Amino acid sequence: MTRNADELTKEVMGKISLSKDKVNLEKHVVSLSKTVVSLSKKSGVDIGATRAKVVVALDYSASMDRLYYNGTVQKTINRLVPLGLTFDDNGSIDVFLFQTGYRRMDDLNLSNYENYISKVVMNSGYNMGGTKYAPVLKAIVEGDVRTVGGFLGFGGKKEVVPAIVDNGDPTFILFITDGANGDRADTDAIIRKSSEMNVFIQFIGIGNAKFEYLMNLDDMPGRKRDNTGFSHMQALETASDEELYTNVLEQFSLWLKGLQ
Repeated sequence: MTRNADELTKEVMGKISLSKDKVNLEKHVVSLSKTVVSLSKKSGVDIGATRAKVVVALDYSASMDRLYYNGTVQKTINRLVPLGLTFDDNGSIDVFLFQTGYRRMDDLNLSNYENYISKVVMNSGYNMGGTKYAPVLKAIVEGDVRTVGGFLGFGGKKEVVPAIVDNGDPTFILFITDGANGDRADTDAIIRKSSEMNVFIQFIGIGNAKFEYLMNLDDMPGRKRDNTGFSHMQALETASDEELYTNVLEQFSLWLKGLQ
């Protein structure tokens, strides 16, 4: 039996112990619960009963600088926390920053979300750069082995990045970017591979870029299943909770039902 919005809100809020977190997050939880119930009725899938590993990939290219420093990304992070509490059994969200490469960050959870950007991201030592989608998607979908550190290829340390996608709970990737990627062929390849796997990728384009590549994903040939969605939210900082959660979850709900 599908729960109503009040029941779902009560369940999620029951996972939050500290009163300050209840105050900070309740309005977002209420909005998410209403969106989940609405989309569940629309799609015929009880999204609120879905268990999924939630992953957020955040664009860390130089053009995103303003959004990190003016608080927009932190405010968005605050609104994403309820997704982890709703869908992920451990209540946390895996976070990756990406530019031409990527960096896996500490998981986002109730213990660190309030100052995640200032204390985790800004203290990571990771530098902003260009924009490539494939390296971070590959790491999430199939894992990666790479050399980090060193100089001119010498003295580096081998790092094994385990895949998040597996045959258990589906993986739901929320991929937020403000610009076009410079590696379309490589991105095509990993998206085609992912179409045979237990993963859905929701791309969110922010800002004024045209996003031709992401807009044309639905027409990409050679996929077993359409497991990607795209929505353009020009001004992330002014989007309502309802708009954000609908953009995040609407196409995911259709994928869960097998309609795409």
